[in-house]
Amino acid sequence: MDQEKDKLNRFIEAVNSVTDKQVQDILDDARSQSGSIIAAAERSAAEAKQRRVDDNSKMISGKYIRMVSKAELDMKKQVLIAREELTHELFDKVRERLAAYRGTEEDAKRLCAACASENDLENAQICLAPEDMHLKDKIIAAVGHDVDVAADDSVKLGGFLVLRREQGTVTDRTFDCAFREQQSLFASRNLMTREGGSI
Repeated sequence: MDQEKDKLNRFIEAVNSVTDKQVQDILDDARSQSGSIIAAAERSAAEAKQRRVDDNSKMISGKYIRMVSKAELDMKKQVLIAREELTHELFDKVRERLAAYRGTEEDAKRLCAACASENDLENAQICLAPEDMHLKDKIIAAVGHDVDVAADDSVKLGGFLVLRREQGTVTDRTFDCAFREQQSLFASRNLMTREGGSI
C-alpha cells in the first residue's frame, strides 16, 4: 500500500511539475505579450495624440489665417471707404470753387477767348449752360462772325460744347468733362497706389 501511495505521490509530483512548468511558460509568455501589447498601445496612443495635436494645430492655424485675412479685408474696405469719402469731399470742394468762379468777369473772358480759339465754327453751334446764355453776344463778338449759340441743359459746371452737325462731331470744352476726367484720373492714380502696396 505504501508502494501505491509512493507511486501516486510521484505521479502527482510529476503532474504538478509539468503543470507548474506549463503555468510558468504561460505566465512568461503572457508577460512577454503584455509588454508588446502595452508598447504597441503606448505607440498607438502617442500617434493618436500627435494626430490630434497636428489636427488641432492645423485647425487653429486655419482659423488664425482666416481671422487675419478677414481683418485685412475689413481694413482694406475701411481704407477704400475713407478714400471714396475723401475723393467726394475733394471734388465737392472743386465743384464749389467752380461755382464761385462762374459768373466772374475772368470766367466770361476765358469763355469768350476759348470760343474764339475754336477752328471751323461755320455751320457749328456753340452750346452753353442756360445760366451762361447772358454771354451770347460777347461770344459772337469774340468769334468775329455770326455763330449759333444755344442753351444746353447737359452743361452744368460751365464751359461749352461745339456741335458740328455736318461732320457729325461734338467738341466738349465743358468743365463737366474736365471734372469727370480729373475725377477718373484721381481714382485711377489712387488705385495704382493701392496696387503698388502703399495704402
